[in-house]
Amino acid sequence: MKDLNGMNFRKTYLMIVFLLTSIYTIGQDTLSLSDAVKIGMENNFSIRIARNDVTIADNNNTLGNAGFLPKVDASASSNNSFYNIKQEFTDGTNYKNSSYPSYGLSGNVLLNWTLFDGFAMFANKQKYSTLEELSNINFQMTVEDAAASIIINYYTIAIENNLLENYHEALTLSRDRLRIAREKAAIGTSYQIAVMQAEVDYRADSSQMLQQVNKIQNLKINLNKLIGREPEINFNVKKLAPEVVSIELNTIIENLVNQNKEIQAAKLNLRLKEIAIREAQASRYPRIGISPAYNFSRSSTPEGSTELNRSFGPAIGISAGITLFNGFNANRNIKNARIYRDNQDLMNQSKVQNLKGEAIKYYNNLVLAKNLVELEQKSAELAKTNSNVAMEKYRIGIISDIELRDAQIKYLDAEYRYLNALMQAKTAEVELQVLMGAVNIPQ
Repeated sequence: MKDLNGMNFRKTYLMIVFLLTSIYTIGQDTLSLSDAVKIGMENNFSIRIARNDVTIADNNNTLGNAGFLPKVDASASSNNSFYNIKQEFTDGTNYKNSSYPSYGLSGNVLLNWTLFDGFAMFANKQKYSTLEELSNINFQMTVEDAAASIIINYYTIAIENNLLENYHEALTLSRDRLRIAREKAAIGTSYQIAVMQAEVDYRADSSQMLQQVNKIQNLKINLNKLIGREPEINFNVKKLAPEVVSIELNTIIENLVNQNKEIQAAKLNLRLKEIAIREAQASRYPRIGISPAYNFSRSSTPEGSTELNRSFGPAIGISAGITLFNGFNANRNIKNARIYRDNQDLMNQSKVQNLKGEAIKYYNNLVLAKNLVELEQKSAELAKTNSNVAMEKYRIGIISDIELRDAQIKYLDAEYRYLNALMQAKTAEVELQVLMGAVNIPQ
C-alpha cells in the first residue's frame, strides 16, 4: 500500500511539473504588452469593422450625395418598321405595299439640376460631414475599448501567473510535509492519520494548481481573440505587476467633460437632430431647377411623301414648384424634429451625469485598491515568513499538521488579496483612462 501511494504521489507531481513546463517553456514566445496592443490595433475585428465604417462615411460625404451636383442622362433609340399598307384616295387611285419601310433614329443628352430646394442640400452636406465625424469618434471609442480590454486581460494573465507560482510553492511545501509525515510514520514517531491528512491536503493543492493552469490557458485564449489571433496560439507573458498610480478627481472630471468619446459622440448626435429640423423646414420653400438638353432625331420613309426628316439642337427647361398644402404634415414633421432634438439634449445631460458617476466610482475603487495594496503587501510578507517558520517548526515536531496547514492557507490568502488589490487598482486606472478619453497605450 505504501508503494502504491508513493507511485501515485510521484505521478501526480510529475504531471503537474509537466503542465507547468508546457505553459512556460515549450514552443512559446513571450508576448510583451506593447506587442499585444500593437497586434490588436491591426487585427482586432471590431477595430477593422469600425475602420471600414469610417471609409464608408468618408465616401458618403460628397457634394453629389448631398444634392449639389446635377444629374446627366444620355439615351439613344433606333426604330425600324415594315408595314403592310393599303391606301385609297378620293381621285379613285390606290396604293398597296406589303413591306412599307420606315427608319427612325433619335438620341438626347439631358441634364437635371436642382438650383434651390429650400436649403436641404446644405443641410444634407452638413449631415454627411457630421456622420463622418461621428464615425471617426466611434472608431476611436472602439480602439480605446479594445486597447483597455487587451491591457486588462494581459495584466490579469500576469497576475494569475504570479498566483500560480504561489500555488506551486504551496504544493512544494505540501509535498515536503507529506514526505516528512511518511518518514515519521515509518519510524513510529507519527500516526498514519497524519500521513493521510497530509496527502489529502497535497491532493487539494494539486487540484488547485490544475485549475489555475486551466484558468490561465483560457485567459490566453481570450487575449488571442482580442488581438485577432488564432485561439490555439500559445505564448508567455512578461512577469510584471501593475504599478499603483494616483489620479486627482478634479483632473478626471475635467478630462471626462472635454475628451470623453461618448460625450463627443452625443454632441454630434445632437447636431444631427438640429440638422433634421432644417431638413424638415425645407419642405416649406419652393424648388427651382433647370433641365438643359441636346436632342437629335432622324426619320426616313424612302417610299413615302417625305423621304427624310431630321432635327437636332439644344433645348432648355426651367421648373419651379412649391407645396401649398399637404395636410399639415410639414408642421408635424418640424414639431417632431424639434422634440427629437430636445430628447437628445436630455439624453446628453443624462449621459454626462452617468459618466461622472462612473468616474467617481472608479476613482473610489482606485483609492481603495491603493490602500489595500499597501496593507496586503505587508500582510503577504508577514504571512510568508510565518509559513516558512511554521514549516521549520513542523520538521522538528514543534507544531502540528493543523497549525502548519493553517499557516500555509493564511499565506495563500494574503498573497491572493495582495494580487487581487493590484489588479483592482489597474482595472480602475484603465477604466478611468477610457472615461478621460486618453488610454495610455504602452509603446
